[in-house]
Amino acid sequence: MTSQTAQISIQNGTDAGKSFAIPAEGMRIGRSSKNDIVLDDPLLSRFHCRFFIQDDGLWVTDLGSANQTLLNDAPITEAPVRKGNLVMIGDTVIRVDHDGRPEAEGTAGANVDLGFGGATVANAPRRRLRPLPLVVAGALVLVALAWWLRPSPKPTASPTVPASPATVAIPEPATLSVIYEKVNASPDNIFRYALEIAPDRTLSIAVDDVANNRSLARDKQVDTAVIDDLRSFIRNSGFSQLDPLYRGVTPGQLSEQTLTVVIGREAHTVRVSNTSTAPDTFNRVCEKLENVGKVELGLWAIQYSTEQLVAMAEEAMLQGRKLSGEREVAPGNLSAAISSLNEAEWLLEAVEVKPPFFQTILDTRQEAVEALAERYKEINFRAERAIRLRDWENAATELRTLLDFIPNREDERHQAARKQLIEVEARRNPPR
Repeated sequence: MTSQTAQISIQNGTDAGKSFAIPAEGMRIGRSSKNDIVLDDPLLSRFHCRFFIQDDGLWVTDLGSANQTLLNDAPITEAPVRKGNLVMIGDTVIRVDHDGRPEAEGTAGANVDLGFGGATVANAPRRRLRPLPLVVAGALVLVALAWWLRPSPKPTASPTVPASPATVAIPEPATLSVIYEKVNASPDNIFRYALEIAPDRTLSIAVDDVANNRSLARDKQVDTAVIDDLRSFIRNSGFSQLDPLYRGVTPGQLSEQTLTVVIGREAHTVRVSNTSTAPDTFNRVCEKLENVGKVELGLWAIQYSTEQLVAMAEEAMLQGRKLSGEREVAPGNLSAAISSLNEAEWLLEAVEVKPPFFQTILDTRQEAVEALAERYKEINFRAERAIRLRDWENAATELRTLLDFIPNREDERHQAARKQLIEVEARRNPPR
């Protein structure tokens, strides 16, 4: 390890002037109060970056931030930093005051003895000389002799000029391997979801749903950026510090998740069995992996069993019926009801045998769609009448009511009402 203390300081931003010593375990920086260094910068992510110590000194790694981490204006995922380097995150600029590496020992410049001591020549004849020409001549001799005997200049590095991006050595990232398996078993069914990421960036997902005779397997090679983001997320999540086993007891049922992550030469496995109190870190990493599977392979519902999909659909249906029944409570309730019922139908797309309440979803949604169309006609008629009468105040009120009833900006009725409202407001408040 290095023998010097790494030090950083805030050069620009709302926290300018603060400085921090980086301990061996490193420090996280971001907006969240859970960071080691909390900065008041709205452009930062909750967990933006982390400074940490390696055997060769100070390093910085990006924690999957939205606005990236820049080292001397170059975006990085992870890189070593040197004294004088600038790290930019959001509107904040951080200077590396010391990188934890030993200072190079300097050597003092040589003192040249020009031989002009204070000795005088004995018995020298006294002569009256004009002092000014002698002083000038002596000074010129001294300058010439000093220049001729001068030591060769030693190269020095400018301590204030940051290294250019081209000089930053970014090591090859470590390979990532992941094996993740989720099993839910009961006397009625066995559901298994398995995700694997190979070192060559191949993502594979397999699903088996025994009771519903559902089996599916897909794979693809994902981009390097996806792997880099995932590796950084897992490395900084604290997953490697989790215990290898978290176990509970649920008679007649098995609910188990097992995750193995290999980054470079470091591997860690965690198994969570029959317990609802899995660590938040474990849940976040599993959720991150499942989201990658959804996005990259275009799969969403396959990681859920049929029973889970039916339960989620029923919950969405009940919410839709509740909002439809409360349509007079708030103008946007009808639109929200339609959205919940659409979600319920979508959840059941992957379920071959539809549950008994499926028809209730369709009927309730149709009734809500018709009710919303009727309310739209009524309010739009009042708005059009006010516009024809040049009653701009009431026209604006009715158009705002329309926007409240149909808040979805993608809806053509919302777009038409907003366009009319802009024109009406211009008539109400003409420029002076």
